[in-house]
Amino acid sequence: MYADFKSLEAISALVNIVLAVITFVLAKRTKTNAWNELFAAKLLAFFLFFSGLGLFSSYMQGGELWTGPSTYSLYQIPEQTDSVLFFAMLENVARSAEIAILCVIPLFFPFPFLQTANSKKIVSAFILIFTLFISGLHVFYPYETWLIRLGLHGVPIILFGLTYVRFSLKELRFGDENARVISSASGLLAIAFVGYWLTDWLLWLTIPEKWSTPVWVANIDPELNPTYFFIARSLLLGSAVTALLAMFIGEGLRASRKGNSVLTSVVFAWFIVGIISFIADYSIFDTLEDCIYATCDGLPESWLIYNTFTNTTAGYLVQPLLLMYVLLNYNLVDTSEDGNGLFARAMVIVLVVIASSTLIEMIQSIIPIGEIITSAVLAIGIAAAIGWERRIMEKFLQSKESTTQYLESLGEIQFAEFADNETDVLQTSVLTIIIFGLILSILNSAIKLG
Repeated sequence: MYADFKSLEAISALVNIVLAVITFVLAKRTKTNAWNELFAAKLLAFFLFFSGLGLFSSYMQGGELWTGPSTYSLYQIPEQTDSVLFFAMLENVARSAEIAILCVIPLFFPFPFLQTANSKKIVSAFILIFTLFISGLHVFYPYETWLIRLGLHGVPIILFGLTYVRFSLKELRFGDENARVISSASGLLAIAFVGYWLTDWLLWLTIPEKWSTPVWVANIDPELNPTYFFIARSLLLGSAVTALLAMFIGEGLRASRKGNSVLTSVVFAWFIVGIISFIADYSIFDTLEDCIYATCDGLPESWLIYNTFTNTTAGYLVQPLLLMYVLLNYNLVDTSEDGNGLFARAMVIVLVVIASSTLIEMIQSIIPIGEIITSAVLAIGIAAAIGWERRIMEKFLQSKESTTQYLESLGEIQFAEFADNETDVLQTSVLTIIIFGLILSILNSAIKLG
């Protein structure tokens, strides 16, 4: 039953691409926002696009959504057909571009670390060169390249975490209430980008060897060095869990003084899920070891459904919701004009529809519900989205804030002037990556590179 979640990969891919297009259109139509906000909006748009392209390519290869001890006897590497080779290479390029963009987003938002007149050119060149180099390297060294991409996920989380800590201290210790606009945006983005891994935060913090040793090492070819694997995993999980613990403490202190907020609710939702997941994981360790070192009938289906349910919700549903909340609530795009408002409402409708369809798919995988009922529920969700999108938009925007205005009051932002063609550099780099990815994928399909 848990394999039914595979269809959500395709749904999430489509939603990410649609949201990317809407975000990019809104960013292009926005004229008055600060330069770093507009650039961050475009970076988020392209991140969503490559994330969606990677998910779609993964889905088209026909592999399992999740593989573990219970599926060793069932899981098979997909036959290396021309189609599989094409989408495997396309996924490689998309994932390389995705991590390159992810690494540079915290350099511009919520706190702009990079504030030079050439910052857009520097970042665009980095994204292009990194993607071309890593994609090509993956052809010859797929294992090492995968680990580089995995470990680099920790870099932006470290930057977001440090930004959160600095501005939380300014608010809680020095009484600067406006600093909340920076800390909250940092926390939301950190959870959006690595929330998939943080549903098991307590397990990673206490006894990771119970899971990592039997499952991860068993999936590594004996000829490959597992040390590199654990270095990459440690960088990712260490930075992610440390950032989350900092948010547990910061949001706990803030909630006791100032009450609840969106970030506080999200953080403590992860806190509770992590504890429940730890209990669920701990209960199957004996069975897990039997599956690795002896024989077993597989892990409990209920545990597989729960584990996939939580991870899938974080990766496929919560991430686009949080990214859209940040885009709309932190003034990255201008939604005040009528034309822009239509695109923003379309974005809200897409989010409501994906939330409805995702939850229905998850519930249906646990409780057998007829397709007529699920179709009716989905239709109700769509009707509600169309009827209430203005009210939802107002809710999103009722506390709209600007990080730039606050940083301007501190004197920590420079309003750099850019050449007229400066805004096209990022688009040119992305278009080059797309063309490169298609050509490389066609070559891989035709002659099997590597």
